[in-house]
Amino acid sequence: MNIRILCCCMLVAWGFASCVSVQPLSFDQLCPAEVSLPGQVESVAVVNNMPSIPQAKNSVATLGSLNGDGKQTAEAFAAALADSRYFNQVIICDSALNDKAASDNAEIRPLSKEEVGRLTRELGVDMLFSLDRVFVQNVKREVMYPGLIEPWPVVLTQVTPVLSIYSPVRERPLRVVAPVDSLDWDLDQMPSDKVLLKYVADFSAHLLARQVAPYWERTDRVYFAGGCVEMRDAAVCVNEGDWEGAKALWHSLYGKRKSGKVKGRAAINLALASEMLGKLDEARKWLDDAKKYVGSGSEEEQVWKFSALQLEKRMRQFPHLNIQMGRFGNNLSE
Repeated sequence: MNIRILCCCMLVAWGFASCVSVQPLSFDQLCPAEVSLPGQVESVAVVNNMPSIPQAKNSVATLGSLNGDGKQTAEAFAAALADSRYFNQVIICDSALNDKAASDNAEIRPLSKEEVGRLTRELGVDMLFSLDRVFVQNVKREVMYPGLIEPWPVVLTQVTPVLSIYSPVRERPLRVVAPVDSLDWDLDQMPSDKVLLKYVADFSAHLLARQVAPYWERTDRVYFAGGCVEMRDAAVCVNEGDWEGAKALWHSLYGKRKSGKVKGRAAINLALASEMLGKLDEARKWLDDAKKYVGSGSEEEQVWKFSALQLEKRMRQFPHLNIQMGRFGNNLSE
């Protein structure tokens, strides 16, 4: 989230400083799940292994600790997995497996190997996703917003869903994941417990789905678009999604210039084109080459650093994404 905010701030800064030469580019990018499951796992079941909780009330908004609703969260998680289209089949087990009442401690009831074997056979699946707990913590905070004289009261809702991944051939869970993220509300608009738990269920489903299935995420890049005819023509190609055409124009421009700022800009753009075409190693080479022509403290250096940060992140993700998409006979490059 912090990286995303930094990117947006940099894009705004470039927008004011260089209205013509630097152009932003936003697109949806497929990102890998946190957990890489075996390729033969095609059908999965979501089971509600959460302890029972009292009926949430519409007339109460609680500060402090709450427990999420197992039924709502399991249904939302199963729906999120189905929407991802990563698994051939997603089944939800309607029956709650845990009849204990929720408490303030962090106790989690593990499934026995016998339970896992029975459930996978009865449901006809390869793997179980056991929703074990959803911890919710509402904390009052005061934040300072620009332009306000006094701090503004808000409520931060920290959400921690806990998911155990079971295989019928293993004694213990393959993995236990517990992502943490938060929602926030103005204090006077904090929802009731009943409404809050519905938000928490959907939010938990979103967090957990990203743990086990690849997902699409909006991402940002920038490129140089002005200064000469080739740059402007290449920008038209970018707007039309013709990355091969843009790359050819930038490559021609790079070859014509002996040294200097334009050559560096062309090399930075060539790195972006290579990335968009799935050639990450080639993109890295172009960025390394561009560095020779980037002056310290220059606009080109800002763009180079931003591009290098984004490419490094993508190169870390790519091997995992390649493995996870292998089940579809993916055509991901390098």
